[in-house]
Amino acid sequence: MTIASLSPPAAGLGRLLRHAVAWWLAELTQMLPRRWVGLLGGNETPDAVLKIGAGDAILWSSEAALQSAIRSGRRGDAVTIGLDRTLIFETGIDLPLSAERSLRQILQHQIERLVPLDAAETRFEYRVEHRAADGKTMTVRLFIAKLATIERALRVARDAGLTPRLIVVGDWQGEGAPPVLWQAGGPADTRRSLRRSLEIGALVLAAVAYGLYVHRLDQIRDGLEARLATATPAAAAIRSLGEEIGRIDAAAAFFERRRKEAAPLRVVDALTKLVPTDSWVTRLEVRGRAVEITGYSPRASDLVSRVESSALFEKPQFRSPITLAPDGKSERFDLTFEIRPGPAP
Repeated sequence: MTIASLSPPAAGLGRLLRHAVAWWLAELTQMLPRRWVGLLGGNETPDAVLKIGAGDAILWSSEAALQSAIRSGRRGDAVTIGLDRTLIFETGIDLPLSAERSLRQILQHQIERLVPLDAAETRFEYRVEHRAADGKTMTVRLFIAKLATIERALRVARDAGLTPRLIVVGDWQGEGAPPVLWQAGGPADTRRSLRRSLEIGALVLAAVAYGLYVHRLDQIRDGLEARLATATPAAAAIRSLGEEIGRIDAAAAFFERRRKEAAPLRVVDALTKLVPTDSWVTRLEVRGRAVEITGYSPRASDLVSRVESSALFEKPQFRSPITLAPDGKSERFDLTFEIRPGPAP
């Protein structure tokens, strides 16, 4: 199966993945020393040449390799960029021959005197063109380009899907290889590689931190499950003990209430002393502390004073009016009162 036989969305995704892998491999290749590229079977000097002139004009070389790369849509092809001479400031400087040992440092300090730019805003290369016969002086050809021009050329090449390896002086007619104003692995490329490395490191650290977080959550979960398994029997025992204590408290409260209540025999004994001998009780009912008696007495109202003076009873009250008995000699009464709380045994 080929990409062409896939559906349009799948084919587009396949091309995107292929381009992404090719781009990443090309980026990794840029980080290798150039001699390593040769050992791995690569070409140390890119064949394709991209020429950039003033006004962002782009001139492609006629080399078949570059034309084939552009037509076939292959990404990541390494190119050498040639800057047009109109984008480069060229000048000659006469220096003592003794300056040759530290020539680059000396030229670095001369740049700000030659162009109205800070040295950090430029890139330069030089060629020694002539040494005097007396061996005392030499003529140095200096090539200076703006850093902004270098970055623009790199951007144009990368937007075209190519991988810049070198930026050289275009249309070089001198001896040897053309002066190199930029090469992969230089300061700008190093910053880009460092930034990429930091990004990858941040992703790795984030993945490790997430893994440790998940591992820690698993440990906490296992610990909680173990504690729960240990605490479940203890919780059941405590719940059972609490229920038992509740039953004991209820029983104790019942007996405490019964202890505080007057004994029925004692209530009856006190009533026999409370009711006079010429009176009698037809009904006696005790509900907790409440006592109710119904009966006949010659003077029913005297029962109230008797209850109030009693050491066992209090709060006497007739539940209904006193009426005359059928024999006409006594009064019918319905009296209720309460047993005093906490009576003495």
